[in-house]
Amino acid sequence: MPTYGPVTDLPGYGKTKEKQLAGYLPVSDKNNAFIYFWLIESQGDPAKDPIVIWLNGGPGSSSFLGFFLENGPYKINKDLTLSDNPFSWNKNATYLMIDQPAGTGLSFVSDPKESAKTEQEATDQLFYGLQQFYKLWPEYLTLDLFIFGESFAGVYIPKLSTSILNANKVLKPVINLKGIGVGDGWVDPYIQQATYGDYAYAHGLVGLTEKHKAELLYGACAVAIEESLPDASRDADKVCNLIEEYITKVSGGANVYDVRITGDYDFSLIGSYLDQPSVRTALYIDEHIKAWKDTSKRIAYLLELGEQNSYAYLYPNLFESIPVLIYNGIYDMDCNFMGTDAWIESVNWSYKDAFLRQPRIPWMNEGSWAGHIRQFAQLTQVLVNGAGHLVPMDQPKNALALLNNFIHLSQNQKRFQ
Repeated sequence: MPTYGPVTDLPGYGKTKEKQLAGYLPVSDKNNAFIYFWLIESQGDPAKDPIVIWLNGGPGSSSFLGFFLENGPYKINKDLTLSDNPFSWNKNATYLMIDQPAGTGLSFVSDPKESAKTEQEATDQLFYGLQQFYKLWPEYLTLDLFIFGESFAGVYIPKLSTSILNANKVLKPVINLKGIGVGDGWVDPYIQQATYGDYAYAHGLVGLTEKHKAELLYGACAVAIEESLPDASRDADKVCNLIEEYITKVSGGANVYDVRITGDYDFSLIGSYLDQPSVRTALYIDEHIKAWKDTSKRIAYLLELGEQNSYAYLYPNLFESIPVLIYNGIYDMDCNFMGTDAWIESVNWSYKDAFLRQPRIPWMNEGSWAGHIRQFAQLTQVLVNGAGHLVPMDQPKNALALLNNFIHLSQNQKRFQ
């Protein structure tokens, strides 16, 4: 049976400074599929500070990408030692990363039939696991909860949040969900992918001829989505992927997640660290896990069915119910700010017109220009300067300020600073 427990000593680091828990949570009462979690309590006041859940996207991407490269408490050095991250998101919050759905990262299924095959099944797994977490450690139920993530978490987060809000109406004790943050979110692919040609042209990646070609490729993408609904097919996903593949090719190799660079990100140090026997023991990593991978091809394949579906319809109720932060790194093309503007404009809620009338205003952090914001009612949208798809990796100081400002806003009903 997979285990969990306190993390008191980390290879390459030594004694941990904060209370930590790690291990496995079941995703159903069948106990044949499990999600991995790692909790690090706040460096501030863990008895009062909120919990921040962190989810990477994919689908099938491990949340250890965020943990070690973006906003977790440690950075991995080349000699596989760990250093403190001065901009860790556990400065004033308890940080809880989760590898999900089961089969992602350090999570696993002992029976392949238990793998999530739809977004709803993935949500059910995550919500069940979160409920088990609170049953094991009920002291955390008294704390406010914020859910943050990026990319395909633009699907995970609204679905999980909706499940929590619905359950809170009928189940006790309630989960104190106080707000959500979606970074560079994949929300409405049909709308968002229509912006790729304009975005690439505006950033000098393509000329007018190539922009027109990208728009033609989007036309084929749109038709493929429309013809395969209600669950956009894997074939539709492949057709739509041709747009960015074309732009990458003709631009000379631009990384679609950060158009300032070429080539792929290097995640190899994470696997080198996690695959050490001593680390596996310290973190209760199950023997089912042969080697850590940044993305599960199996989960990516299973959830590719419907990957082109829109989940924008989930957001209006969230805008009405809790504070919501939507943010983008301005150099991300894959989930770019133009597409985010477009899908936000497409949904209807009580303050839609008032929000859309708000101008973007400069966002300053400690005297430096960090980006732009617009805000009305419970919705805040931020564009982050100097960042691509992985905002906390590219702008760690400003990303921490983004988190802290949003938490302060949400808990005190004040405007974003």
